[in-house]
Amino acid sequence: MGYEVALFDLDLTLFDSELSERVALSASLNRYEIETSDHLLETYRCINSQLWSDFEKKAITLPKLRVERFQQLCDELNFQINAEELAEEYETNLGESGGLYYDAEKLLSNVKRKSKVGLITNGLESVQKARLSNFNLNKYFDAILISGECGMSKPDPSIFQASLDLLGHSQKDSVLMIGDSLTSDIAGAKNFGIDSCWYNPQGLDTPLAHSPTFIVNSLLEIDLLI
Repeated sequence: MGYEVALFDLDLTLFDSELSERVALSASLNRYEIETSDHLLETYRCINSQLWSDFEKKAITLPKLRVERFQQLCDELNFQINAEELAEEYETNLGESGGLYYDAEKLLSNVKRKSKVGLITNGLESVQKARLSNFNLNKYFDAILISGECGMSKPDPSIFQASLDLLGHSQKDSVLMIGDSLTSDIAGAKNFGIDSCWYNPQGLDTPLAHSPTFIVNSLLEIDLLI
């Protein structure tokens, strides 16, 4: 297709953040002698997902979110734990755990040879920077924007514009956004006026409210689009 710029999401697109959160939550609660059961993990994920959805809608700030998810978890499961302390422990573990999806590095290496590559991620600065460093990802990106650092977030068009500014690129018709989230990545790309690729490994149906330019089920399919 000949896109000159490829903008990637990180979590659940390139990086297995579900594995990361499971390992990090288990390690964090282990110090309180609490076992991370399937029910506990699912409870956390439901709370976390709702709060991140609120964050996309600007209904909650990131500093509030990082503690609130654990306050709600402790309230729900009657844990007598300081939510702020648990959040700090979790974030440290989160940046050190997990891993890249199979073929993620191969994809990034291939795309890097053909186009400028940017990363746009909604997340905490400390966690995302630790992941990028620990898993040797910085070398693949010409521009990196983390919502917790820059104060902007997807799906707001401003973070996409900031990315293109860093890349020194102004032609929107030669930019492709790649991500797993319909509400932040795909909706954000549409809001900004650029093409989008929905990474959909589970083969989910596309809701009528969203219209990605492309849909792929594997990472290496993305290489063929750029």
